[in-house]
Amino acid sequence: MRKIIIEKNDSDQRLDRFLMKYLDNSSRGNIYKLIRKKVFKLNGKRIKEDVFIKENDVLEIFLAEETIASLQKEEEKVEKRGLDLPIVYEDEEILFVNKPKGLLTHPDKTEYKNTLSTKVLAYLADYSTRRFKPAPVQRLDKNTSGLVLFAKTYDSLKKFNEKMRNREIEKYYLAVVEGNVEKNGEIKGKLTKKEGINKVQVGKTGEKEFHTKYKVLERYGKYTLLEVKLETGRTHQIRASLNHIGHPIVGDRKYGGKTIGNVRSQLLHAYKVKFDGREITCNSKEIDEFLKKYCK
Repeated sequence: MRKIIIEKNDSDQRLDRFLMKYLDNSSRGNIYKLIRKKVFKLNGKRIKEDVFIKENDVLEIFLAEETIASLQKEEEKVEKRGLDLPIVYEDEEILFVNKPKGLLTHPDKTEYKNTLSTKVLAYLADYSTRRFKPAPVQRLDKNTSGLVLFAKTYDSLKKFNEKMRNREIEKYYLAVVEGNVEKNGEIKGKLTKKEGINKVQVGKTGEKEFHTKYKVLERYGKYTLLEVKLETGRTHQIRASLNHIGHPIVGDRKYGGKTIGNVRSQLLHAYKVKFDGREITCNSKEIDEFLKKYCK
């Protein structure tokens, strides 16, 4: 038998969701089967899968230790050395990192180890447990650089996910686009995902509504530097929006942009985030170098 004291990071969630993380080498079906067999007690009472657990609750698992161990994956050891993690801001709740271009935010089928999330998990190893691991609140495309927000605790993850849903977190990007953008504007419409090619299309009809605002920061004749504000957070929203109005992002070949010099992917950088009266910013070395070389 094993006794678990529920910690703050694990509180206020359903029992079945907690068990899916704690017994992470088991299937959802097997966990439900164990619940029906009354293998678990919470504060000395038999329970159902939809009960919510609270801080300092006592969860008992009436299985042999070797059985419990077989239902858990072996925890990976993390190495903090050589992370090269560009931290912009950190406090007890959150971490902002300036994601480099070419690095995935999350692991996927093409790359598992060398991602921003795995680097952050190594850095925040002391915050990780079997039941909770620090997680990003939002993501960026592989070839978009800039600020990514990570929650360090379960409470902060819930808090900032809710802020994101309620649009209490303002996100601003820098984009170098082709052509002379004459004035500030906004783009509204609907996006349809084009199956098989990881691309979206702007139209009057579509699957998801989007809203993009942009402001001219500087005009350079052939190119314009824009500040772009997201009012919605859709996949490839900025890239598709700017191409739709005839000003594709420099280097964004998927959405109409041209390759300029060694710029072979979008000059798009998440440079500013506002929330709770705070402002977090970071610059893009790539954009600065492009402007110095091509926009004198």
